[in-house]
Amino acid sequence: MFEKKDFQVMYYIGYSNDQNIRYKASSGGIGTTFLKYMLSLHDYDTAITFYFDPKSCQYKPRLIYNIEDLNICGSIYQDIDLVSFIRQNIDDIRNGIVITCLPCQVRPLRSIFNRHNIKNFIMTFVCSGQTTIEGTYCYYRLLHINKKDIRLVQYRGNGWPSGIQIKLNNGRCVYKDNYSYPWTLIQSSKLYRPKKCFFCKKDTDYSADISLADPWLKEYKQSDQIGHTMFSVNTDSGAFYLEELLREDLISIKSSCDVKVV
Repeated sequence: MFEKKDFQVMYYIGYSNDQNIRYKASSGGIGTTFLKYMLSLHDYDTAITFYFDPKSCQYKPRLIYNIEDLNICGSIYQDIDLVSFIRQNIDDIRNGIVITCLPCQVRPLRSIFNRHNIKNFIMTFVCSGQTTIEGTYCYYRLLHINKKDIRLVQYRGNGWPSGIQIKLNNGRCVYKDNYSYPWTLIQSSKLYRPKKCFFCKKDTDYSADISLADPWLKEYKQSDQIGHTMFSVNTDSGAFYLEELLREDLISIKSSCDVKVV
């Protein structure tokens, strides 16, 4: 295993060189590229993806063992209890796991994996609070959409910064820009915020191997329509696989020291 003494967190901005991944991901596709590469090598044989269940009209997690089963769906603005899901499916994890989770889930999941001697690589992101599924159901009502008529929902992805995309059974598509009304009303009301979020002080968790974020900088908001990822490499494992991705020319990055903040 790649090791460094006195590891220092490193910050970068970049994107996947696979244009399909870069476009479909919420912001640049760096996290998806890490996951896809690691699963392809069989260094880790299990990952988690998320799929939309039209019956319950919400996203659900699923363990996968093949790259072909990966669903690139962008960010999911819906609170998902991954800790309970992992506990219930711990015996189905094969030869380690690559997972992306909330900052508040990093340490509990790492603890579970380590107790069961399961090799793990954890990615997280910058979080400003989650929304319960009831918040999304309220969003549909404010748009006068019956959730029974919904075939698919994406909160992000398909360009940057993109927005909420709702596909109906009749073929109609509804699109709302990222963080626009009525989603802003739901967020500002805090009526659908999980209680845990009111006590959480984390914006990300540097005990994860990789931390991901959107580059909400003026120069990117004005010119970028595909996506970049701001990210930090927090561990030896993260640094090792970053070097592998660069060696294979799967991503393009530059150090945050080289990024001009406008």
